[in-house]
Amino acid sequence: MSELRYPNESSAYREARDALLKEEQALVDQVKALAEKRRQLPLGGELKTDYVFQWATDGKVGQRVTFSDLFGDKHTLLLYSFMYGPNWDNPCPSCTSLVDGFDRTWYQVTESGAAFVAIAKAPAESINAWAKRRGWSQIALVSGFESPYQADYRCQGDSDDLQWPVMHVFKKQDGKIFHFWGTELPGNHVDTVWPFWNLMDFTPEGRPDIPTPPQQFRSEFLEKNFLNKE
Repeated sequence: MSELRYPNESSAYREARDALLKEEQALVDQVKALAEKRRQLPLGGELKTDYVFQWATDGKVGQRVTFSDLFGDKHTLLLYSFMYGPNWDNPCPSCTSLVDGFDRTWYQVTESGAAFVAIAKAPAESINAWAKRRGWSQIALVSGFESPYQADYRCQGDSDDLQWPVMHVFKKQDGKIFHFWGTELPGNHVDTVWPFWNLMDFTPEGRPDIPTPPQQFRSEFLEKNFLNKE
């Protein structure tokens, strides 16, 4: 058993905790090994076209910006597509939970050498209004309202309102832009970077058996067309 002890803990607790610690370390090692395999992927397909988006960030809402410009001075771009279609009343609560966290992580990511942008299909003005409501002040936001990007890169279903949550990563190389990686899991696609569920995993109660994190708002469009769909 380890030398670590907490007040009044039993030997049974310490023995079980040490056994669990070995599994926790194995999981961390596996995550690192998987990340290394991801980095060794062959180069993906070249970007289909230099898509044109609209900024949804305060101060430049509606201004045009090309896909290539999103890189800035970086060679890597993380582009998270969140579920907020043109006719939605409110965005997806789960996607909102993620972007809440991404907004506060944006600085560290960009300082580490990668551009980080969130995109939705809703108009730029709607995205900006939602960002103000949530207090998003750091992460770059764009609208793909007039762009085929979401359809081309499988971030939506048969219509602009049937949006899916997808993280894509793109890489600049030799003056061209290539797809590096995208989330393709049907669920828990970015689980390892989702604060809410992972924090709840540390609790005695565990993850609550609910489809989306608790929020002080509802998305009636999501409930009707996704959560309650037969």
